[in-house]
Amino acid sequence: MNIIEQFPGENEILIAEDVLRDFPGNVVVNGKGNRVVFGRPFTCSDIYIEVNGGGTVEVGSRCLLSGQHIRLFVPGRITLGDGCAFNGTSHLHMHESATIQLGRDCLIAGNTSFSSSHVHKILDLDTGERLNPADDIIVGDHVWVSADATLWPGAKVGNDSVVGKGSYVSKEFPANCIIAGTPARVVRERITWAF
Repeated sequence: MNIIEQFPGENEILIAEDVLRDFPGNVVVNGKGNRVVFGRPFTCSDIYIEVNGGGTVEVGSRCLLSGQHIRLFVPGRITLGDGCAFNGTSHLHMHESATIQLGRDCLIAGNTSFSSSHVHKILDLDTGERLNPADDIIVGDHVWVSADATLWPGAKVGNDSVVGKGSYVSKEFPANCIIAGTPARVVRERITWAF
């Protein structure tokens, strides 16, 4: 793993030497006051992390990483809990300050996307009020996010839930349910899942 740091010594980077040596990927640290903490993964290939001044990325231990693109263009926090497993490329992007948090033992399929904002502002013509503000994304423990799903500002998924393939999630959902659709809705309650 390569570390490219714009201002060496002005950031906190906690990645074990053997992780740097044994796992491919790039960590780009622009600006000052960033924090990157990387636990000991189960496996890791082709990961890209970029932080830009005041950003925090924390990757737990025992994670299975495969082509993740984690980018904070602004100050904010992205956290992947212990044991998160990714199966294919995923994007976790922050264009406006917020928190993106994935709990422990989540399973994230390929071609998934997590974004704390829609980047472009949509405004009410009469009041000027922003209709699509940035917001946190919180995914509980042991959540399965299926392929092609997108989680947007305000998405909150409770523990032990499943997000269906291609779903568009932008609001809060309880634990132990299957959610699916565009926009997502609860399609089954009182479930859990296993590997």
